[in-house]
Amino acid sequence: MRVRTLCVSALVAAFAVAALSIIHPWGELRTATAAGGAILTGANVPDDVRATIAKKCGDCHSSNTQWPAYSRIAPSSWMVEHDVHEGREHMNLSSWEKYTIDNRIDLLGKMSSQLRQRKMPLKRYLLLHPEAKLSEEERKLIVDWTKAERKHLLAEAAK
Repeated sequence: MRVRTLCVSALVAAFAVAALSIIHPWGELRTATAAGGAILTGANVPDDVRATIAKKCGDCHSSNTQWPAYSRIAPSSWMVEHDVHEGREHMNLSSWEKYTIDNRIDLLGKMSSQLRQRKMPLKRYLLLHPEAKLSEEERKLIVDWTKAERKHLLAEAAK
């Protein structure tokens, strides 16, 4: 009797997880990922900076998200999709050319500030993705670029 109850409970739980996994509270973010696209299009960005930003920031802040297996199973899928949704809402590097110059200037300032204060990448993200941790050299590389690009855009906006 216990075995049967256990099997039925496991079947119900599996069905519930499968059913809940098709629910996407923040929209179907994987569709945007399929579109992908280059990051920082229209920005004056050296290849090493672009590669570092793509590798370390792209999962949450671009349409090039790499979806791990656990991101397909509820409720963890909802947490991952929430973080990606929030990241893209704050800044989507795949839509860089769609931002106004003023928005770009503002985003570069925020990016630099977040990096200098070590608020990005999020510590909870690094728990499962230690490869996204920025070295001091990578952090400096990105911060220096944000300052230079911001200066360039400010000069362009003043014309």
